[in-house]
Amino acid sequence: MRLTSRRLLVLPIAAFMTACAGMPNAPAMLVASVPPPPPAPPPAPAPSAPAQFIADQRSEARQLEMSGMLARARLHWRYVMALTERDEEAAREIARLDALIKTRRDAALAQGEAAMMRGRTADAQTAFLKALALDGSNEQARRRLIELETSAAFVRQDRKDVRTRAQRAAGSESPEN
Repeated sequence: MRLTSRRLLVLPIAAFMTACAGMPNAPAMLVASVPPPPPAPPPAPAPSAPAQFIADQRSEARQLEMSGMLARARLHWRYVMALTERDEEAAREIARLDALIKTRRDAALAQGEAAMMRGRTADAQTAFLKALALDGSNEQARRRLIELETSAAFVRQDRKDVRTRAQRAAGSESPEN
């Protein structure tokens, strides 16, 4: 009797499993009713390292020029020119910056010379330093700055000598001096 009762218990379970196996899956029905999404577009190719570097140099050159650092902007355009064979934009920008630097340098030199003629050494120094900031190899600006510093050193020494003579004349100079 035990065997029969086991068969009776197994029979409904087997029938249930058979019935379930024939039923369609609910998720499969949902997937079948929803159209598949369109395929994703292929990812844009990442720029190569040299191309990215060149793009960065162009951007940096433009930013430096906007901030007034013309010589450094020109240097970044030179990097672009060195890495590309015939870059018309870089050549055009270098020529334009060369002309702009030359114009501003010449104006600064003229301002410095005029300030020297009027005896305004601080203004002259500022103008010559601007010229050197634009063109670090400008010998005229270097010579003028050296002249200004030399004359300033002579003026300081003369003032010191005048004070020393005044102290001697007043008798307040100590023997150590």
